[in-house]
Amino acid sequence: MGIIIKQSIQNTIISYAGVALGFVSTILLYPNILSPDEYGLTRLLISLALICAQFAHLGINNIIIRFFPYFSESKESKRKLLTISLAVPFLGFVAFLLLYVIFEDFILSYYEERSVLYIEYYFYLVPLVFAVLFFEVLNSYARALKDSVTGSLLNEVLIRMVIIFFLVIHYFEWITFPQFMAGFVFTYSIQPVYMLIYLFRRNELALALPFKDIKRRFYKGMGVYGAYSLLGGLAMLLVGNIDIIMLSAMTDLGNTAVYAIAFYVASVISIPQRSIGKIATPLLAGFLKEKKYGQVESLYQRTSLNQIIGGALLYIGIWANIDNLLYLLPPEYQGIRWVVIILGAAKLFGMGTGINGGIILNSRHYRFDLYTNILLVVLTILTNYFLIQLYGLIGAAVATAISIFIYNFIKFIFVWIKFSMQPFQWSSLAVLATAAGTLLLSFRVPYLGNFFTDIIIRSLSITVFYVGVILLFNLSEDVRNLVRKGFERLRG
Repeated sequence: MGIIIKQSIQNTIISYAGVALGFVSTILLYPNILSPDEYGLTRLLISLALICAQFAHLGINNIIIRFFPYFSESKESKRKLLTISLAVPFLGFVAFLLLYVIFEDFILSYYEERSVLYIEYYFYLVPLVFAVLFFEVLNSYARALKDSVTGSLLNEVLIRMVIIFFLVIHYFEWITFPQFMAGFVFTYSIQPVYMLIYLFRRNELALALPFKDIKRRFYKGMGVYGAYSLLGGLAMLLVGNIDIIMLSAMTDLGNTAVYAIAFYVASVISIPQRSIGKIATPLLAGFLKEKKYGQVESLYQRTSLNQIIGGALLYIGIWANIDNLLYLLPPEYQGIRWVVIILGAAKLFGMGTGINGGIILNSRHYRFDLYTNILLVVLTILTNYFLIQLYGLIGAAVATAISIFIYNFIKFIFVWIKFSMQPFQWSSLAVLATAAGTLLLSFRVPYLGNFFTDIIIRSLSITVFYVGVILLFNLSEDVRNLVRKGFERLRG
């Protein structure tokens, strides 16, 4: 667990820096500088780019992680994998571009009444998809090289800093909104360029003919795996983005902006999951390849517990400070309270089920991912379609929560049956009870009269009490060791 703990800590620090920058941009700047329609446009483009890039990479992201151990024996083998990793998504991007142009009128017909601004910036999606696509591919390759930090730094910190810069200069009217949108798209192109430079400096940016000295059957296995895993990634992206896309088509970009802020706040809860998962997944692939199932189970349970601990703390912290958050937002954004609470609960459940998806996807049962993801895609679209019409923003949140719960519950049961392992321990229940008690106690604390004083004191009190109970009853060995090492470093 050494490399997991080390890079998880680094990723967590980066993620919290990203959260701070995201707070500045998403809560303070976007809603106060851009109109709701303009902000909704940026969220719609990003959501579409993520989903289109998922189609375009044709499963290569998961292929890199799964099959890297088979290519890591020599530099020549790694060059072949990198060549495949770049060629496949390029073909996928060309296919996306052709379809996007051919079906332009059909796509725009869904947005022409309620989201007119998207029509003006329709082709901005093309360079955005290209940038997102190749950053994801190159970042997956870097993760396979056991570096999950560089991509996190780019995605969580650098991008947000540059976007804040463009927002500020737009606020002072040094650039127009169309110029801001051009800068917005340009910002995402920085990521793949930097990753290319990074791989070059590591002497990893070299290509080789991929079909030489490798059996055709092996490539067939990679292709089949990629096809199945494609829907795996697509399913999770749909859960995170189809609500925004459908809100834009069924309501307007203003509602999209409100929902995007609520979704961002709820997404903060997933920071521990993203930090741990980035490094745990490549290690999991190695354990499964070597049939070290005892280590797989240990990794499964420890990551689940640590994700619950981190996620629950963030969830109760957000819930306890929701009024402070609303204080910072313009009147148009005041309806996010229950959207945040519902989405946050769903994300916490997903974190609790641990790396069940990674276990399935990196095992011989990876085809099962296809069936669960087909179910999830259908469920997500149907629930959003009906619930958005009935309840608007709340309906979108409930639809997403239902999809996340069913999706993770099915995978949890499957891993339990096929591998005779499950992620939960009695300490997991104790952590959730501690979180619930801490939240109830926070409701008893009166408002302290000043926004900054209240949020600082309330958050510190929650953290001290919650972590203190976990340490007192030794609910997590990893948390205890982390706190001990922190005190040792402070003492010098």
